[in-house]
Parts: sequence; structure tokens; C-alpha cells
Amino acid sequence: MISSRMLLAVIVAVVGVGSSHAWIGRHLLENPRSNKHVKHRHPARPLAIKHSLIDDITRKPMVRGGSTSLGSVSNPSLEILTNPLILSLIPKIGIITSTLVYFSPMAAVSAASKDGSVGDLNPFPLAVMSVSSICWLVYGLSIRDPFVTLSNVPGSIATIWYITAVLPLLKGSQLQTIQNTIVFLAGLTINLWTYLSLTNKPMAQVRSMLGLFASALFIILSGSPLSTIKTVLSTRNSGSILAQLTMAQVTNTALWSVYGLAIRDKFVYGPNLTGLFFGIAQLGLKLAFPSK
Repeated sequence: MISSRMLLAVIVAVVGVGSSHAWIGRHLLENPRSNKHVKHRHPARPLAIKHSLIDDITRKPMVRGGSTSLGSVSNPSLEILTNPLILSLIPKIGIITSTLVYFSPMAAVSAASKDGSVGDLNPFPLAVMSVSSICWLVYGLSIRDPFVTLSNVPGSIATIWYITAVLPLLKGSQLQTIQNTIVFLAGLTINLWTYLSLTNKPMAQVRSMLGLFASALFIILSGSPLSTIKTVLSTRNSGSILAQLTMAQVTNTALWSVYGLAIRDKFVYGPNLTGLFFGIAQLGLKLAFPSK
């Protein structure tokens, strides 16, 4: 099955990923993009970072959208966050949980496609997910973080399949709403990327704008199952909220929140903490109003 093969490929990729594959902790002057405020540029160092990740992040400003230097790690809470286990193992697990989140709607979408009807399946999260996953992939590439990047590669492929499988099953106003949602979000994304590519903005600012946009989409995605909350309360049936997706979301956002706090990237921990809150709220609805 395609999902099991993709998950296996992700696990194989995760095993070989380390913090040295990313530009974590590199000085701003080594920014590969042209910056008119920087008169002199040091030659780019090899991809492998000589010093440990902990040494780098405590010595220099981090080249990440929205991140700052950790400075002296004297606070016990910061010492925990900068532990190599947090900086390496947790994001590796996060790649797998992110893949599980993206694959969790697969069974429901396959069943709907086979039955020729969406039934209780809410297509709105799938529409947002198809654009959000690609935006996060681009953000991961922009900050040169292998963990953020790899966690969105399988999802970018899977979510495109979801929406192409569901669209033929929709009719009337529901079809128009989903089509408008996809076109609107895709249009915003294309215009943002075009604007950032044609303007001479510093790369740090480009990363920040990409991160802010991806974060906004993720927050919308995390709360999108709650768009049917009125139906859930009136029918006392939470069938429109996918249990597998919700449980995977809670686990995934908890892991990425910890990693985001560890690397001090607000565009990673901010939306994931919000997503964790939405996931817990959805679990509460699932427990209060079981699917019928």
C-alpha cells in the first residue's frame, strides 16, 4: 500500500538525519541571499558543522525565521531544552508523527472514494492541509532545517491526493466552498512567494514572512475540524471529527512544541501550541459525543 511504503521511506530518511545537516546556529553574515546591509561576506562553510549544535547556538545568532540566540545556558529549563536528546531524537520522532498525521485521513478518504460519497467526512481540513503542507515544506527549506523539511514531504504528496479524490464527490455549495478555499489559499501562497522572490529583502525577513504565513495556515488547519462544532452539538454526534487525525495531532503538536521551544523558533512552537489546544478540544468533543 502506498501509505506504508511512504512511511517506511520516511523512517529510513529519519535514521540518517542529524543536526549537522541544517544551518542551525550559523552566523547571519553567512546568509546565501544577497543583503544590501552586509558589505562583507564570509565564505560559506562546508555543510558539516565542526562544532556541536549546543556550542553553535550559544555562540552566535541563529539563522532561523523568528529565532534568537540562546546566549548563556544557565537556566535549568534551557539546559533541558538544549539537551541533545531534545534537539535530535524528539524532532526525529516528530517527523514520523507528522507523517502519521498526514496519513490519518487516508482510510476515510479511501472509503469515501469507494462509496462515491463523502458521508460524515469534513473536506475543509483536507483543503487547508493541501496548501499548508507545501507552505511548511518551503519554510523548512528556507531555514535549512532537515526535520521541518522532511516532516512535510510525505504530507505534501498525500494531501494533494486527498483533495483530488474528494473533489469529484462534492456537489453544490459544498463543492464551491472547497474549490474557493483551495484557489484562495493557493493564490495567496503564489503571490507571497512571487513578492518575496522579486523584492530584495534580507533572507531573515523572508524566512519570517514564510514562517508567519505557514503558521497562520497551520492554526486554521488545527481548528478546522471545529468548523462542524454546531453540527456536533446539535446532533450529539462527533462523526465529522476524525479520531485518528485528532490523536495524531495532539501527539505531533506536543513533540513539535518542545522542539520549537528548544531551538527558540516561534514559528514552530507558536502554531503547535495552538494546535495542541485545538486537538485537546476536539478530543473532548469526541469523548462527550461519541460517533454514531
